[in-house]
Amino acid sequence: MIYTFSTWLFFFYFYCFLGWVWETCYVSVLKAKWVNRGFMRGPFLPIYGSGAVVVLIFTLPFRTNAGLVFLVGMTSATLLEYFTGVAMEKMFHVRYWDYSSQRWNLNGHICVTSSLAWGAFSVILTLYGHTPVERFALRMNGNLLEVIVFVLTVYISIDMAESVREAFNLKEVLLSLEESSEEFRRIQKRFEIASAFYGGELKERSEAGLRKINSALESGKEMYDKLGESRRNSKALMMEKIANAKTKKEYGRMSSLLKRNPKAVSKMHEEAFSRFMEFTEDDLD
Repeated sequence: MIYTFSTWLFFFYFYCFLGWVWETCYVSVLKAKWVNRGFMRGPFLPIYGSGAVVVLIFTLPFRTNAGLVFLVGMTSATLLEYFTGVAMEKMFHVRYWDYSSQRWNLNGHICVTSSLAWGAFSVILTLYGHTPVERFALRMNGNLLEVIVFVLTVYISIDMAESVREAFNLKEVLLSLEESSEEFRRIQKRFEIASAFYGGELKERSEAGLRKINSALESGKEMYDKLGESRRNSKALMMEKIANAKTKKEYGRMSSLLKRNPKAVSKMHEEAFSRFMEFTEDDLD
């Protein structure tokens, strides 16, 4: 069966929605509360839509061979999941799904359990699930299909653009927090070195030199204490970053993005991500 471009888009959007239904219900049950899952705000999960389309492209030619469908579907979907995860982490510095706690995982982006699930999904989709969807799409009036696809394309494009912007904003906040932590560590190290050096040489200095050294140390200690207080008060630091870089509304959107992805982590900015999440739990739950 040869599909038109519009038909493929319809399949993509349909399985994006179906994947969102599955993920949202599954995570909501685990969390015992409603969780709107996914990178996007709307009811679509592109990884499922992309996975379904990739699986169908590679498995439809032999859709009656369950074993071959399982192997090919598992391989193609796993490769898609891995490279999508790598690309997203490189762009946004956040891993929106993470299998690091699973056995036999590869860099946390894929794991054996997930791959086997993709294989089972491929068999169910290709041999059974796709047939009624295919029949429905092919029987639909061509003009109506074009209109539906066009409307969904506009809506999903806007949603995706907003979600990508939120992800980049979150990346900027994490970088800013990381820089403040690095600055604190540098000043801390300099103060410790200066204290050790001058402390060992105090007795060999002149009285005037001692006064200068003591003054410098006191000044350094004062700066160190202020930085320490700022570091300890993570909420105040976060509010300062938000005031300087993002509005409260933007911060709320970044927080919502992470709430839609409760397993998100940042291997590049672990400390900054942890501080951001602590603030989110305190103020926006």
